[in-house]
Amino acid sequence: MFKTIKPNRIFLMAAICLLMACKTSEEPQLTYPADEVPVQTESDEAMQEFIKGLDLYDQGNPQKARPLFDKALALDPNFVSAQMYRAFCSSSAKEWAENRDKFLAMREKGNEGELLWMDMLVAGMEDNLQKGTDVSMQLTEKYPKSARAFDNLAGYYNSMDETAKARETWAKAMELNPDYIPAISALGASYLFTSPKDFTKAQGYMEMVVEKKPESSQAQISLGDCYRAQNDLNKALASYLKAAELDPTNEVAFSKAGHANSFLGNMDAARKNYQDARAVSEFGTGSINFEAYTYLYEGDHEKALAFLQDAANDVDQMDIPESNKTWTKMGCAADCAVIAMHYGDSDHLNEFVEKMKPLRGQMIEEIGANSFTASQQANMHYWEAMASATAGNFEEAAATAELIKADMESSDDPNKLRPYHRVHAFVNYQLENYEKALEHMAELDQDNVYNKYWMAKANKMTGNDERATTLLNEIAIDNFNSVGYALILNETKEMLASNN
Repeated sequence: MFKTIKPNRIFLMAAICLLMACKTSEEPQLTYPADEVPVQTESDEAMQEFIKGLDLYDQGNPQKARPLFDKALALDPNFVSAQMYRAFCSSSAKEWAENRDKFLAMREKGNEGELLWMDMLVAGMEDNLQKGTDVSMQLTEKYPKSARAFDNLAGYYNSMDETAKARETWAKAMELNPDYIPAISALGASYLFTSPKDFTKAQGYMEMVVEKKPESSQAQISLGDCYRAQNDLNKALASYLKAAELDPTNEVAFSKAGHANSFLGNMDAARKNYQDARAVSEFGTGSINFEAYTYLYEGDHEKALAFLQDAANDVDQMDIPESNKTWTKMGCAADCAVIAMHYGDSDHLNEFVEKMKPLRGQMIEEIGANSFTASQQANMHYWEAMASATAGNFEEAAATAELIKADMESSDDPNKLRPYHRVHAFVNYQLENYEKALEHMAELDQDNVYNKYWMAKANKMTGNDERATTLLNEIAIDNFNSVGYALILNETKEMLASNN
């Protein structure tokens, strides 16, 4: 026979059930990995917000991570690592500089790991790549079980063009933590974008990210990029659209769908994708340049120029932070300059170079770092040199290119003179010194499609048709959007057709 339960016991059991129900509805407590570079806060709530923000940041979603780092800092204003990642999630150059300086001002509150992060940041501001690498190595020595530390070191090797070393170090990070998404994604991106490329390996790593983070919109985007690289454009488009379903506020998902449609020849659909991206972008300025490129793919560069100039004027009237206006207008002016240069329009090129000068001055003032100032001065001298070369003033162009060397003298970046070599490559090509042009082209980024285009043309002029055709075939199925690619794709296909 069952025993009778007394009323007070019924109430007690009900209360216990209610407490258990409340407890199970609470968010699970997240734990920061014990083997990682340590972070410190006296607030458990701040730590929870930080860990959630870090997860989104690691997935490649800084915009959604930003408010979580803000919450962590509101709960603990002395949370040094939260301030660091808040800087990394900035929405503008000005905001980046302000949050970067706040982070550096917290030096007396930082632990040993955080001080090393600060030292790396300062090294970057000084354009001292070797110093940054040395400090990054110290971080791995101090925290030998930290996947994040090794991921960071791999990034430095990658910056120094030590691709094999970078890949080995990313693999080490994955070995330390098989679930560490940034290292998996970075290794996939390395095989996707950097020679020697291996699209099968790249896809394998991106599929691994999708498996570990099936809810991640960014994971689907990265997988779509692998399909696009393999010229499976319909499959790429499906991945991008799935990313948009997972996160309808992810402007990159819509933008990438626009890329796939552009290469499929669906220009109206592509323009709609870019407009959808802009509609959900944080400041309403997303994908302006990409929409302009659709007109280049249609062979109408004048319409592309008009679109970019109108967009820059529209941005100037928008109620958004000045820093975001500046950088958007610079993007428009820079693309206009590339278009004008490509078509030999020296008058318009000079006009766009003059437009860039005050914008670049504002950018330098906002960032407030010697490395950025030097690189931007070099970039301005590059454009002045290219304007002279486009007008046929080759001696003047060469003299201006020498200023690039002076601008970058203190930098130890192995690629610091690429703008200098590009000027001389262009000048020598125009002077029909094709062998000399190829010598300078050998110093450029060999994975850049616009560089490949000029290398193909120079090789053809020297009688190396086989090399030229190889390069043209690589360009024809590159499928990654840029103003350079939009300018050369149709001509590349025509050149290949004429060879058959």
